[in-house]
Amino acid sequence: MKITDIRWTRAFIPIEAPLRYSIGSHPGFSRIIIEVETDEGITGLGECYTGASREGQLADLKPQLIGEDPMNLERIRWKVATPSSVKLFGFALGFAGIEFALLDIQGKALNRPVCDILGGRIRDEVPFAAYLFYRYANDEGTGEVSNAEQMVAFAKALVDRYGFKTLKYKNGVLPPDEEIDTFISLRKQFPKHRIRLDPNAVWTATTAIDVARRLHDYNMEYLEDPVWGMRAMQRVNAKAPWVTLASNMSVFAFEDLAPNIMADVLDVVLLDPHWYGGIHRAKLAGQICEALGVDAGMHSGAEFGISQAAMLHLAACLPNLTLACDSHYHHLKDDILEGGMLKFENGAMKVPTGPGLGVSLDRDKLARYHELSKQHEMGAWTDDPRRGGGVITQPKW
Repeated sequence: MKITDIRWTRAFIPIEAPLRYSIGSHPGFSRIIIEVETDEGITGLGECYTGASREGQLADLKPQLIGEDPMNLERIRWKVATPSSVKLFGFALGFAGIEFALLDIQGKALNRPVCDILGGRIRDEVPFAAYLFYRYANDEGTGEVSNAEQMVAFAKALVDRYGFKTLKYKNGVLPPDEEIDTFISLRKQFPKHRIRLDPNAVWTATTAIDVARRLHDYNMEYLEDPVWGMRAMQRVNAKAPWVTLASNMSVFAFEDLAPNIMADVLDVVLLDPHWYGGIHRAKLAGQICEALGVDAGMHSGAEFGISQAAMLHLAACLPNLTLACDSHYHHLKDDILEGGMLKFENGAMKVPTGPGLGVSLDRDKLARYHELSKQHEMGAWTDDPRRGGGVITQPKW
């Protein structure tokens, strides 16, 4: 079997209401959908982060992959995504989408789901966390979340609708005092839920330590990336040793794993098949965590259904994935999959059982959301319209 063509399509899908981050806001989610064709009539699906640089990477990769056997993943990786090219030119994100498609081809050729190719599933469903954001009102004037009362109501609506047992509170948007009050309000409303906190590394170490002390009695599941960089994380760990620290920003590549783990900086590494350059590489990172006694979780980066399926297959075969995975997916209003959106049931999502990734494209929807992407040339990130311009520093507080 040989690769005969690779094509990609940018798409933008609206979300329920604009999501606020420490560094900007999401008006919707933007992704690149990848299709890899073979001479045996099998087409594999992939997905990756958007951006002109990513599409340029795919254009560079395409002529190097035509004629290759999609079964030869290691040969292909060493041909186009060597450690140096990944480090220097950021090829991991584009190659990850290619790898998803190649694994989809392999699974379809063998009539087996991708998780079977990875070693076999140890779970049939994967638990997820409700992803709580501050939000702007949508065009209909609803959906705003800007204070503790609204955040608690938002969380309750998600728990009631989807059955989530874990809450992820994305903060770093408002002053820390306000966000501490919001965390306490969430804990009072949800005394038995796990609640994790993620300010996207916009606090100083001093601020992070202060927040950890003030939330000491409120049973935080973990504190994700309170500060930027390994040294600052070490300071937080030394001054607030009772806090479980997690990261996908201090640690998002293989060369970050050993220094951070051996320096006793982290308790949880948040894996991502996009950042690590594919499902195989993310699984290897998970095995490294297992060998070194560090817990594994899973990061989310505003995925459509193809990437969501890839994450499900990865999660299915990781024995040390004991924490609910992150997922932006429930914020989407639609998807580009045949049959509609993947379903949450009782706070979890079933691992697809069909060949390959187990999902297929709705081409009408892909065409529709490709047209919509032309109105969002900057992709899914924008400046925060209520911030008043200027730059966002890191740290911010």
